[in-house]
Amino acid sequence: MPRAAIALLLLLALAALPGTAAAHPERITSFPSVGLKPPPPGGIPVYRSSGPSVVVCKPESKQLLQKIFKHDKRVLASRLKTLKRCRFKDIQPAVDAAKTGFRVLIMPGVYEELASRMTPTGSYQDGTKCGKDYVVTEGFTGAPPPAGPRSNDPPVRPDRNHQVKCPNAKNLIEVVGDPTPEADPAHPSLPKCLQKCNLQIAGLGKEPEDVLIRGDRKKTDVLRVDRAWGIYLRNFAVEQAAFNDVDLVEVNGFRISKVVARYGQDYGILTFTSTNGLYDHVLAYGNGDSGIYPGSTEKGCATDPNAYGPCGDLPGADPLGSGSRGCDHYSIEIRDSESYGNVLGYSGTAGNSTYVHDNDFHDNATGLSTDSFAAGHPGMPQECVKWENNRIRSNNANFFAAANQKNCAATPFVLRPKEQVCPQFQTPVGTGIIVAGGNRNLIQKNHLYDNHRVGILLFGVPAALRGDTDPAHQLDTSNGNRFLGNVMGADPSGARKPNGREFIWDSQGAGNCFEGNQLKSGAGHGSEPASLPTCPGSPFPQPTNLAVLAPMLSCAAWDPKKLTNPPGCDWFTSPAKPE
Repeated sequence: MPRAAIALLLLLALAALPGTAAAHPERITSFPSVGLKPPPPGGIPVYRSSGPSVVVCKPESKQLLQKIFKHDKRVLASRLKTLKRCRFKDIQPAVDAAKTGFRVLIMPGVYEELASRMTPTGSYQDGTKCGKDYVVTEGFTGAPPPAGPRSNDPPVRPDRNHQVKCPNAKNLIEVVGDPTPEADPAHPSLPKCLQKCNLQIAGLGKEPEDVLIRGDRKKTDVLRVDRAWGIYLRNFAVEQAAFNDVDLVEVNGFRISKVVARYGQDYGILTFTSTNGLYDHVLAYGNGDSGIYPGSTEKGCATDPNAYGPCGDLPGADPLGSGSRGCDHYSIEIRDSESYGNVLGYSGTAGNSTYVHDNDFHDNATGLSTDSFAAGHPGMPQECVKWENNRIRSNNANFFAAANQKNCAATPFVLRPKEQVCPQFQTPVGTGIIVAGGNRNLIQKNHLYDNHRVGILLFGVPAALRGDTDPAHQLDTSNGNRFLGNVMGADPSGARKPNGREFIWDSQGAGNCFEGNQLKSGAGHGSEPASLPTCPGSPFPQPTNLAVLAPMLSCAAWDPKKLTNPPGCDWFTSPAKPE
């Protein structure tokens, strides 16, 4: 069937579907380097043990320090000395008092931010000054509960002013920076950051859980960082956000280290239109969408179509035709982290140029996913990740079971047990990796095992699903992806732990290739198609195998309240354990 005919068929199929869920609602944003030449210098911040600081503590902090560090008298003495400088009982006032370059030091204790909780989450609904600071944005259909508009209001998102003029109406703790158009003398073409830049927020316990920031299950974010460039978040736990436990938006330069993010209605840690970042030693679990989400990531690609980078095209190759680009660098690195017990361990709509290595993604519904699936995300279509040396195992948790979805739909988040995971986005249960509409991604040297449906699933995503209905664009994804040297169906010790299938691919696109993968699952657990192309793959676009893709289209219609089990979709049924 000609590709034009396939595109038309897909458009017709999509037109018959109800509206699909949006992965992440946000105001209209742009990447930090948009309009700036050269791009901002950025850089990942470095931990500082000296310099100006403010200290936050609780009445029980001294007793907790004595217990935590009872076997380390030197550290205990240092912490007690710092404790004497404590002037704040909550984190938000300390952040407000901090200036660019400060450290916010948090002593052990539980921080519920009671003053912030008292700020009404829906103040804009009541005709107060915050009402005029809301604007209609593109690609979404209403704010997440409970902060959304009334049923007769238009779909809205808070604009930038809402963070500034309505403090804590949306977020329990917010760090609002402001890189303005004022020139930086050191870089005349770049903006100068005037407030809350190079800020460090660090817990002073031994383990992250020693400093617990507890959400009220009403505020959308527990900790939001908005344009505060150079932020360093370290050594604390965050839980129970009505949307994101930790949320970074339009941030250039960040590090998130030794942070636990759990029990969020949607995301554990989310970075959006942010760049020059590092996640390390993060632990994320119990979240209704993704534990870790680097979405709408700035592309680290060269303008030279022949440039060759770690996830770029072969020199001179151009499987997409004119405009194909290589990849120079990675915008975000994620390493030495663990994500489990979420609907997705990791996901990133338009998650471009991420380097994800030496992590453990296990016991989610799906381990990792990158996609061009949901509308309203800058950076489409997705391209250029490098995922290597990860363990991606036993991702078979089924939060889509009928009884759980029914209870989730009937029970507001604020009333659910914190441990209950209610799915906020659709994904196939039992899957290790999904590349849904991605280009020029490199997935290599990972161990994928005991994923009951499939180790790796690759398929194209019609552009209509991201709001682009141009027939010429419908097959513009699933090109130049490489799967090299992965161990499929065996753990690092060599013990056989089969996947349901090793690879499933809809055959779409150009330049996709599979080489050097060790297939250990055994007979009956092969791939679809049975024969996969070696590198460099076909230089010509290949037709879509509708027998693979078409059954998945109905899954896009999933809705957590209106359609929890779309007809024809088998994603939400637990596959049998492979033998």
